[in-house]
Amino acid sequence: MDISKLTDFEVKNRENILRIEEQMSNEEDRKTIEDFFRKQWDNFDYKSETRPMIVFSTPSQTGTDWFRLRVPLFNLWKNHADKYYIIYTDNLNFNMAKFADIIIQHRAGNKHLVLNDIIDSWPKGFKKPIIIHDVDDNEHNLPDSHPLKKMWLESGKDKMSMGQIVRADKITTTGRILKREFSKLTTSDKIDIHPNAFRWSNDQWKGVDTENAKPEAAKGKITVGWSGLTSHFPDLIGMLKPLIKAKESIDKDVHFIISGMPTVDKINIKDPKTGKVSQTDAPEKETYRYKIAHGFSNFPGYNKTLGEENVTLQDVKSLENYGEFYNQYDINLAYLAEKSTFNRSKSAIKIIEGFAKGAINVWTNWGGYEDFLYNLPPDLKEVATKHMAADNDEQFYKNIVYWINNNKDREVWAKKFQEYVLKEFDIEQITDLRAKYFDKLLNL
Repeated sequence: MDISKLTDFEVKNRENILRIEEQMSNEEDRKTIEDFFRKQWDNFDYKSETRPMIVFSTPSQTGTDWFRLRVPLFNLWKNHADKYYIIYTDNLNFNMAKFADIIIQHRAGNKHLVLNDIIDSWPKGFKKPIIIHDVDDNEHNLPDSHPLKKMWLESGKDKMSMGQIVRADKITTTGRILKREFSKLTTSDKIDIHPNAFRWSNDQWKGVDTENAKPEAAKGKITVGWSGLTSHFPDLIGMLKPLIKAKESIDKDVHFIISGMPTVDKINIKDPKTGKVSQTDAPEKETYRYKIAHGFSNFPGYNKTLGEENVTLQDVKSLENYGEFYNQYDINLAYLAEKSTFNRSKSAIKIIEGFAKGAINVWTNWGGYEDFLYNLPPDLKEVATKHMAADNDEQFYKNIVYWINNNKDREVWAKKFQEYVLKEFDIEQITDLRAKYFDKLLNL
């Protein structure tokens, strides 16, 4: 690293930013790092800066831009700050575009749309930034069952997404399924696969004693867990049938943990006169927790009134801590209820997270989850094909039962899969891939 190429602002803050990012244990840590990369724009001096500028932009902060933008941009700066001038923003503007060499736009959004309109009319003779559309979902093809579809269509996000795919100079995405879908709208040669990756040194990904991490009602029991936000409601309800069958077919003590209940639920209200859409608190019977509790009312051992004997519902956690959910699971579930185009495009992030914390995984063999199986080395693929990846609900329930009844096998294979994902999806490896990609685009 040639420190002489860094600005005084970067040199002054570098040691502290590196220290914070290595652990990343709370929201304050995350905001400190985000603010640093936002202030990179405020401290930019176009007269003296010689490094090419890469702007990482998102229309709004979500869990996906954490993996696709914030974690990668930091690691790029950590390893290659002397090569690129790196900025993070959720307020992309014309002046940034004027000086940027590359703009990475994660997901579609109004500000990305407006700026791309401007760039399409860029004056001849002036440097034009390379626009990379980075996306990890099929945003233009939400299924009818998706809880956000109505809001999505009202805001025109589906059309924005298709526009981004067509207009961008390059596209980066998570796997071969999404590349295939996007190739229907543009040429496949401008689409590259950059897998999601993790900084495993962060506190939430460090190993723990699973037994001690379990909720009190699950102590001494085998735990089967599932983590997901409200968009996965159809998956969770669809998964109930094989879960109930698995519970009824075993005689061992098993506890099910469902994680990701929002503490605040909002619904959209459209003004009939102005057409303006606003949000308000959802009535109790329209909250996610109520719907899930109602769905589990027929689950063996679950009683909403008397308490939870075999099922625990847990509140959502922050980006810095949600990995702790997996500390409690002996078996982690990744289930897709519908074989829709949208679900087919999902990445295997839930599977990766579960294996990283030492849990065995059982998943529906579809889309990005199928991609994960496809890319496994032969020995792991053989076991996953037999006892993890499920082509239907019957196999899904049998896979759960197999791992509940085979403790020793579970421990052996959980360790082997953990070793695989910790190496394969480490942020350092993906950073090298991205740096080579940027160098090629910039002719460095």
